[in-house]
Amino acid sequence: MVKVKVCGITNLADAEKALEFGADALGFNFYAPSPRSIAPEKARAILEALPERACNVALFVNDSKERVRKILADAVLADGRQAYGALQFHGEESEDYCRGWALKVIKAFRMKEKKSLQGMEKFPADFLLLDSWSPGYGGSGAAFPWDWLEGLPTEKLILSGGLTVENVAEAVRRIRPYGVDVCSGVESHPGIKDHGKLKEFIIAAQAA
Repeated sequence: MVKVKVCGITNLADAEKALEFGADALGFNFYAPSPRSIAPEKARAILEALPERACNVALFVNDSKERVRKILADAVLADGRQAYGALQFHGEESEDYCRGWALKVIKAFRMKEKKSLQGMEKFPADFLLLDSWSPGYGGSGAAFPWDWLEGLPTEKLILSGGLTVENVAEAVRRIRPYGVDVCSGVESHPGIKDHGKLKEFIIAAQAA
């Protein structure tokens, strides 16, 4: 069954509903210019209130390694667990930057054209997240052409970019990715999830 990651979590209610509906991972965005960014201390408070079962992902964009390490060091929960299970690097981070982390690494690639895929398979990351290109580093809300992925191994791919309740089942059937990532497609407005859409999205993805 495809894994479902819900990104742009900014409040406890959305996090709890995502898990209740069957999400496998929650994404917390530490890129300050994003309307879905969250302060590290607020994210930690949410994570303290959640059960262990989710994989929590800390998202960074072209950040210093020092800041990443500081946020991770401050995210050890009261019971001694590290709050995050994976790091998502969503900018222009190099291969060298992505090596050597103790947590799993998700490297995002922004799909402006088909050649954006060049060299991706050799990148030192546990998972490769494919997002639609847009100016800056926010989501475009539009899907890139999925036929660009024909013939590409998909066991490490997390598909993102313009996924909605209406198209996620088709995406899963066509691409057979390891996982799908949704943010704006299940929002009522930036940073706030529509719980009805969220539930429908997860059900549609997992049933495909």
